[in-house]
Amino acid sequence: MRAAVVLITDPAYGDEAIVRCVEAAGRALPPGALCVQLRDRRRPLISLRVFASRLRGVTRALEASLVVNGDARVARDVGADGVHLARGAGSVADARSAFGRPAWVSVAAHSDDDVRQALGEGADAVLVSPIFPTRSPAPLAVAKEPRGLAALRAARAVAPAGLQIYALGGVTPDRAPDCLAAGADGVAVIRALLDSAEPAGVARRLYAAFLA
Repeated sequence: MRAAVVLITDPAYGDEAIVRCVEAAGRALPPGALCVQLRDRRRPLISLRVFASRLRGVTRALEASLVVNGDARVARDVGADGVHLARGAGSVADARSAFGRPAWVSVAAHSDDDVRQALGEGADAVLVSPIFPTRSPAPLAVAKEPRGLAALRAARAVAPAGLQIYALGGVTPDRAPDCLAAGADGVAVIRALLDSAEPAGVARRLYAAFLA
């Protein structure tokens, strides 16, 4: 999987708004360019499975990828492409074992040591964050200290090949080219797409940075 844009969902926006955003962004991008990461840590398991199944149908129709945050079994059961591991969510090996078939595994990286660990465990990608000023998702909405583009350059130095690097945290279309120049393979966004009245246009602008 080599998506350029990862859309991370936020339950604060509601299921219908998320689906509309995914559909708009997916139609705006070429096949394979979009990955949707379903992140909803508070949703009951049964409801999570239902929404994950719905997103699987939507992403499959768009030829986009789907990963589930933190739950390899749900990801496996709905036919997702992989799983994302936040800090403390277990090892890459455990996630692959629970998945039971080939899976794309990404890992949260808030430090260079996180990147090293992900590389050593055989992860496919890291989401390096926070690059620019941002706030954590609701209900906490806590401001996060940005690490800057230097975090991407450091991650690229740690993992010169074989590990995809995604820039997360305050990424906008205007900032995406700087992320690419610093060594990112793609960008991961939440509000840049979910807050937009024109997510298709934002998606195209994010993707354009990686065509230059």
